[in-house]
Amino acid sequence: MAADLEAQAGDGVQQTTELFAGDSVRVNGATVGRVLSVEGNVFTLLSRGKPVCRAGEMHGDAPICDPAPIRRETLALDEVTLERRTEKGNPNLWMLGGGVLGGAAFGALGYAIGPSVGFGKVDGCTVGAGTTYCLNPVPREELEARQEARDQRRGAMFFGVVGGTFSAIMARMLSVGWVEIIPTMPVRSEEGWGVSINLPSD
Repeated sequence: MAADLEAQAGDGVQQTTELFAGDSVRVNGATVGRVLSVEGNVFTLLSRGKPVCRAGEMHGDAPICDPAPIRRETLALDEVTLERRTEKGNPNLWMLGGGVLGGAAFGALGYAIGPSVGFGKVDGCTVGAGTTYCLNPVPREELEARQEARDQRRGAMFFGVVGGTFSAIMARMLSVGWVEIIPTMPVRSEEGWGVSINLPSD
């Protein structure tokens, strides 16, 4: 039996979904498991408990842990707090926004610290640079300006790519989160029952 859920997003848009056996939920903010069945206002949850560990046999050995036990619980919907993993809007848009913002921020950082890090030496030499023969000497100020511009460009590119990729991955992870499910029971027993959930706006 499926439980109807009425979802209300932060912008006032409502959508209807269902809670089926096999859905992953979090109970009371701690226990994560799968719903085996839903019957009226009672559901059965399958979850894993904490593994039992004991000290190693010899000094310095790692602890020996038994496999985490599987627990099966029958719970009342009106006595527990339920949460369900839900996407917050468009995850691709989150990735795009995170990648652009992260790339811009880290690119600016790379542009600033590029000259101090160094990204290779530019071609060219100056007069009087030791005993090295210089075919086409350039003023020292010009050579230093070329070197600084190169380091700034390469620093912005390197840090921008790395920061943009990292930010896009983090934005994708943050686009999915736990949403609280609040059961609402009907006044009359013969009426069907539903569950409403509130999606956070941020």
